[in-house]
Amino acid sequence: MTLEKSLARKISRDAFVSLFIYALPVFLLWGWFYYKGEKPWLNKVKTSQTTSAKASE
Repeated sequence: MTLEKSLARKISRDAFVSLFIYALPVFLLWGWFYYKGEKPWLNKVKTSQTTSAKASE
């Protein structure tokens, strides 16, 4: 079973568009960090300790 050229072209285009949409946020975030000069992956995350308030009796 062979694919028609138009169908193969549509599948290729759809695959490219899907990859572009998937990768766009990653590239935008990388570009933003590059522009700002930030490297948040080098900073250690501080854990915050939460306490629940006791009900007054």
